[in-house]
Amino acid sequence: AYCRQWRVWKPETGLGRIAHTKAPVQILDVREDDASARRDPDRLVSIEVGGIRTLLLVPMLKDGALLGALAVFRQEVREFTDKQFNLLNNFAKQAVIAVENARLLNELRERTRELTRSIAEMKALSEVGQAVSSSLELKTVLGTILAHACEISATSAGAVYVLDEKAGELLLESGHNMSEELIDAVRKHRIRLNDPVVGECAATGMPKQLPDLAARRDHPLFEVLHKSGVRALLAVPLKHLDKTIGVLLVRRSYAGEFAPETILLLQSFASQSSIAVNNARLFREIEEKGEQLRVASLHKSQFLANMSHELRTPLNAILGYTELIQDGVYGEPQPKVKGVLDRVQTNGRHLLGLINDVLDLSKIEAGQLVLKLESYSLADVVQTVVTATESLAAEKKLKLETEVARDLPVGKGDERRLTQVILNLVGNAIKFTDAGSVRIVARKKLKKFVVKVVDTGPGIPAGEHEKIFEEFHQVDSSNTKKKGGTGLGLAISKRIVELHGGRISVESEVGKGSTFRIDIPVGVEKQRGV
Repeated sequence: AYCRQWRVWKPETGLGRIAHTKAPVQILDVREDDASARRDPDRLVSIEVGGIRTLLLVPMLKDGALLGALAVFRQEVREFTDKQFNLLNNFAKQAVIAVENARLLNELRERTRELTRSIAEMKALSEVGQAVSSSLELKTVLGTILAHACEISATSAGAVYVLDEKAGELLLESGHNMSEELIDAVRKHRIRLNDPVVGECAATGMPKQLPDLAARRDHPLFEVLHKSGVRALLAVPLKHLDKTIGVLLVRRSYAGEFAPETILLLQSFASQSSIAVNNARLFREIEEKGEQLRVASLHKSQFLANMSHELRTPLNAILGYTELIQDGVYGEPQPKVKGVLDRVQTNGRHLLGLINDVLDLSKIEAGQLVLKLESYSLADVVQTVVTATESLAAEKKLKLETEVARDLPVGKGDERRLTQVILNLVGNAIKFTDAGSVRIVARKKLKKFVVKVVDTGPGIPAGEHEKIFEEFHQVDSSNTKKKGGTGLGLAISKRIVELHGGRISVESEVGKGSTFRIDIPVGVEKQRGV
């Protein structure tokens, strides 16, 4: 016990001489040694108690550096022999090896602990990153983050608070190892930006810690935390684009400063938490905007449907009376008046067609268009279209050709709507084709009808193949603008085909004409959604 209290490296001591010379030291009689005579009383007492007389000290050297010394003593005055000196010197060398091995082992253990800790941290952060990227359930993701954060930082519990900017308050979003009493207390005592720890962290955007909760009782929550066994707090901010959006808080059951590496680690978890919170906010905003757009679109469709009905009724009356006047029911009109009435009829029917298109589209969007599924003949549908359009083709000196398979079975669908679709395709083909032909092909392939409308018109650029089926979209060219139209026909046709469970597509190259193709089931038993 006395020896452990020696300040052994004083220059006048044996160990002090070894430290200076790095050479062996032998003191024949420590009681008679001049240096011993100048020692303090405690040292002299320890020599007396230990019965030390002759002392031999051998340095423990490694690469010229002194690691320590090996000491032996006699309780009588008798010099150590050279043989004993050499033996002790060998022991000292072995001791150096043992000390060095122990040091290396300690370093290895420490590095192994650091490596294990680093691997655990990387694994935890990887799992947290995976949770953030694979789920939009905020409470689930934050629960995963908090569990890993508490485990890696050796803390007992944690929570994530989200900042309500309008109220200037931090709201509990998720907790880990929190009692119901504590959760109720947190929700009862609102945390504001001027409150200690969590509030200060959010206000400053910097980590804040409370090493000893017993020293602070200036907030109602601290008393609840102290009763639940919490002794230290650490809060780190959740940031998005340099803006604080919340706080990650961990709690510990013993007092003391949090290590800088712990703060740094929790900032990584806070970064993942901020991504999760922001993703959830964006998803919620998108859902809200989507619902608003859905409602607005529904209202628009209902409005258009109602307005179309209101417009169509008086327009039909105008066209009806115009036709009666043309037929001379109210007396024979003058030639000049007949020309005016013809223009009224032409423009009125064009306007009626536009209204009908808008009405059809609004019905489809509002889910009000109901197909009348009955048996029909595809050959008869094609013939009806030819009859309705052959005069238009003749006016432009175009060949209107048909290729209808003879073995077509009876189909089931809405004959009027399918006629509308094919009529629209053939009408467009005639409208945009200035020379050549328009051909209608109808056949059966497996369990589907395939109808093609092939023209020798100007063709459609590849980038427009999908867009032409969108509402109000027209190919941007002077020829298109010259021909007129609303850009609704193909959009309506696409939806009618889809209601039949079919598909419409186009193949075209500029300067090589276009081929529109319809594939629909032969027998449609149930109307599909669009």
